[in-house]
Amino acid sequence: MDLNTHLAKIVEGLVADITSNVLVRVDSAISSAINNRLAAYDYASHIQEAANTAFEKRVSEYTVDPKRLENRIVTKINETIESAQSQTRELVETQVQARLATVDFQRAITDSVSTLVADRMSEFVFPPNSIDPAALKLLDLKITGDNINGGIIENFGSTGIDDRASQVALTILDDSTVIENNLLTKDLTVQGSMTINGKFVVNGAVPEDTEFFRKLVSSTTSSTLDSINHTLFNNYSTLIFDQIKRDGLDLAKITLNGQEVATTNSLGSAIVNSNLQNLGELKELRVSGESLLAQTLYVTPRRVGINTIEPSAALSVWDDEIEIVAKKKQKDVGYFGTSRQQQLVLSANNKDNLTLDIDGSVKVNDLMIGPMRFTAAGTPPNYVSERGHVVWNTNPNPGGPLGWICLGAANWANFGVID
Repeated sequence: MDLNTHLAKIVEGLVADITSNVLVRVDSAISSAINNRLAAYDYASHIQEAANTAFEKRVSEYTVDPKRLENRIVTKINETIESAQSQTRELVETQVQARLATVDFQRAITDSVSTLVADRMSEFVFPPNSIDPAALKLLDLKITGDNINGGIIENFGSTGIDDRASQVALTILDDSTVIENNLLTKDLTVQGSMTINGKFVVNGAVPEDTEFFRKLVSSTTSSTLDSINHTLFNNYSTLIFDQIKRDGLDLAKITLNGQEVATTNSLGSAIVNSNLQNLGELKELRVSGESLLAQTLYVTPRRVGINTIEPSAALSVWDDEIEIVAKKKQKDVGYFGTSRQQQLVLSANNKDNLTLDIDGSVKVNDLMIGPMRFTAAGTPPNYVSERGHVVWNTNPNPGGPLGWICLGAANWANFGVID
């Protein structure tokens, strides 16, 4: 197969690709152009771009006859353009006919004419006395109150108002409303104060559970008591107080404002505050809030503090600058010690048995493991001790012993050689 035949097949394939690519681009462009810019679409530039891209891709590796290849491509491109334009024209005509078939021209014209007539009517001004009242259809005529301004309406009536007055009976001002004659109403509620310049006559009854009735009775009672002879009242009160002092006052219970203050052997539940300074023996004490005893023991929910009212753990004990705490460290692990840079000493008989230092070390001066005793010294021991007592050498030297062990009584032997 010679080069020209091979190039011919390449060009045919290239033209087929170009044709397919151009048709896809043209179809997409037609759909988009129908909506916004059909007339402005540039077919030639897009086809030329697609042809150049496909051509450069397929023949970049071959040496060809440029003139012959150019003529062949131009011919194919012209055929493709003519075919695309023909298909485009048919597609546009079909789309336009389909769109026109959905348009209701009669309705569009009617709406346009109606809008134009309404706009012109809104601008038209009827001359005075140009409309004969007989030409108006009053049966369906509706005029809102917003369109009525000024004048007196005679024989006025509405669903909630029945105007039968022959003269002014109600005057409404900006700051008050004046009723020119008697006011008759079923119920009257006054929000605020009420001033009566004439007589106040009540023909009915005043309910006893109203505030007015209670205040009226209270005021009347106070006035009556104030009018009693104070000398007579003082005489009777003196007799009563003398009898209380002589015979005492025997009450089953004492109440205040309906609440029990005290009964035979207990204070009432209404007593929530007191200033008691001395109590007898308490069998039981239950506190729901904070408690402070003797300015030393402080208890709050889930916290106890000694010499502090701000415990940092479940139990916090302060002595001057030292704080010792007991708390939970993590799940199933407890903690007891100091949370600051302070040593902790565990003691018995006022001796420093065990010292926990701030660097994490543990110091034990005299350690017992089972029956064996372990201590330390800088010189060989020469005292009586128990058999098996081990003394570690705190002054080690090369060739010297690691320590000494008691063989019983005051007999000691070296063990270990420092080498």
